[in-house]
Amino acid sequence: MRFRTVKLSDGGSCVAIQRGNAWVPLVPALQRSGYGGAQIDTLKAVARDLVALLGSDRARGQAEQLADDMGDEDLSATFDPAAMLPFAPRSFRDFSLWETHMLGAAKGIARLEFSPPVLGAIEVYERVTGKPFPRLRPGRIWYENPIYYIGNHLTFHPDGATIPWPAHSQRLDYELELGLVIASAARDAGPDEGLAAVGGFVVVNDVSARDVQHREMTEGRLGPVKSKGFASAMGSVVVTPDEILPRIDDLTAIVRVNGEEWSRGTTAGMQHSLGEMVAYASMGEPLSPGELLATGTVPGCCGLEIDRWVRPGDTVELELERVGTLTNVYEGG
Repeated sequence: MRFRTVKLSDGGSCVAIQRGNAWVPLVPALQRSGYGGAQIDTLKAVARDLVALLGSDRARGQAEQLADDMGDEDLSATFDPAAMLPFAPRSFRDFSLWETHMLGAAKGIARLEFSPPVLGAIEVYERVTGKPFPRLRPGRIWYENPIYYIGNHLTFHPDGATIPWPAHSQRLDYELELGLVIASAARDAGPDEGLAAVGGFVVVNDVSARDVQHREMTEGRLGPVKSKGFASAMGSVVVTPDEILPRIDDLTAIVRVNGEEWSRGTTAGMQHSLGEMVAYASMGEPLSPGELLATGTVPGCCGLEIDRWVRPGDTVELELERVGTLTNVYEGG
């Protein structure tokens, strides 16, 4: 099932469920259905709260049945079709699950930091040995645990919005990631319990100021802070786990800038599973419905890895198979 939040014509908002090529807003649909009592009891209570709906099997079933019962009735006049955030995240934890990305990002940082002779020596070492240059590999703890940073959940932008270009950065980047919406509480969870706490998936852009990030994390030994907290973006559609998990290791990711395909990647080869990722986040602390976790960049799907950089005014489209798309314009131009 696919859900989003829409603004209603009366000024409120509610959850909408996709039926074919149309979106069925639940509150107007309930008003027209004439249902009452146990037929819609749970759904009526969560029809305006996407996270609460994701956390209820009964409500999701009732939403699907309601959409089917609406038949061909057109409810498009009852809501604004413009994209908006599907929910307001209560927190944001961003992981990094792919070694391929870690190595590619490290090489990208090396291009910013080192002279051509040093870069040439790295390339020679890797060509001769067939192995990554040792200093480019992440530390041992990365292989032991799904490490993450805590981002700014208050600066998320919706699909179609303009991403602010901060004055303190000259190297702004995109990062195509899979977002996990926590829909039920968890603490000290095992991997199976952790995965069960996920109510849906969404496309995330972890916007990054790479020149600032490099200094924060190499010289300051802290962060990322000002390289990340100014902006992130989230797609408008949340997709339920049954549509994503059967193919979680084989989803295609595509980045387009101004309509040109810049890169293509796949979700194959995670160092840690999604269940392990959620379990680690819950270790010694509670996870609550409405928190957002992200996998980190799908390999090849950021400018740092491919050494191509967005400019002010560029339109960046991120597409993740089965999940959806997220398009934003970078401020300027």
